[in-house]
Amino acid sequence: MQTLLISLLLATAAADAAAEQRVYVLGSSLNLRKKPSAEAEILEKLQIGTECHVTEKPDGTWLKVRCGEREGYASASLLGPEKPSAEKLKAEAQDTRLTLKQREESALRAATLSPEDVEQQKLLGNLFFERNLELVAGIKKPKPLRTFKHTCFNQSDSSCIGDASGAGVKDVKIRAATKGNLFVVAIGSTERVAVYRGRYKINKVHELTGEVLESAGFTATPVMEKALFSGIKPRDSGNWDLALGQFTLDETSHAILDALPREWGRLEPSPPENFLMMQWNDCLKRPFLLTFTPDIHGRWRLSVETVGSDNASENYWISAVSKRDSDLELTLEKYYGGTKRELFKLPDGRKDIAYLGDKAYSFKLDRYSEVHHRCIQGGP
Repeated sequence: MQTLLISLLLATAAADAAAEQRVYVLGSSLNLRKKPSAEAEILEKLQIGTECHVTEKPDGTWLKVRCGEREGYASASLLGPEKPSAEKLKAEAQDTRLTLKQREESALRAATLSPEDVEQQKLLGNLFFERNLELVAGIKKPKPLRTFKHTCFNQSDSSCIGDASGAGVKDVKIRAATKGNLFVVAIGSTERVAVYRGRYKINKVHELTGEVLESAGFTATPVMEKALFSGIKPRDSGNWDLALGQFTLDETSHAILDALPREWGRLEPSPPENFLMMQWNDCLKRPFLLTFTPDIHGRWRLSVETVGSDNASENYWISAVSKRDSDLELTLEKYYGGTKRELFKLPDGRKDIAYLGDKAYSFKLDRYSEVHHRCIQGGP
């Protein structure tokens, strides 16, 4: 009888101890996983403040917990015995003695706990850009991932960078910030937010040249959508605009195209000697061009101007590029639909003439005699 009583007391004590092992999610979100591993399947994403009960302690890194009806493993570092306080987190987000990283994380947690707090959303958005500008300023040996150009029209630097980010992309919200010669831009779709960090300059004729030094992204959430894009309307999409990420080339393809001259002048044989001569557009005061143009998203456009027309061209997105011997095979997507493949035959050795299909082009725009084509409509 005494043994049975002791057993019951021990069982009750154990049950009480287990019941006391109540913990709360401290991070803005926490992955509940099938196994105690960062690579294990995610069973559920738990929001900050979610109450859980510890059922097992496999090691000091992971806890097995039951959260509502779901049981799994969670990182011990993001669980604690006290329910997080929105007021405490707000105070931390405003504390300038803390690092920007700490303040941004506290602001995110506070905004997640208080999703209707407009001022907290605004603070989170501002800290996000301050933190990202700090990150790009801290790059020790900047090496551009890609370059881009854009023309500014009597607007602020951040507005111009925003326009460069919105060109050719549909249904996105965009917000940019600058500091000195550095920029951060966030581009949000319904599913994802892309973040580009880089540097830029604007010349006297309002041409912006930028370099993307780092690229990041995360899944779009209601909290971050409000913090970053509150009051910002989605960009109007045209018939030729693409979804965010569509036709973005990988680093290898980008490096291949980046090694090419950007502009190639159109050459044609001229009788009677049949020498190749540069086809000159008198209306624009330059040759008719074939141009390769990268944008801020890592996409490339190919534009082929029509000889004999003032300002007509065929325009394509390059969706793939591969080497065929010493030449390039391009997969081209027409702006208004349709796909075709073209071989771009590169110059041999030190020569300067390339061929797209049967048309000849040279990157040495001032080497050849000119055949002038007058403006059809009387000039620009």
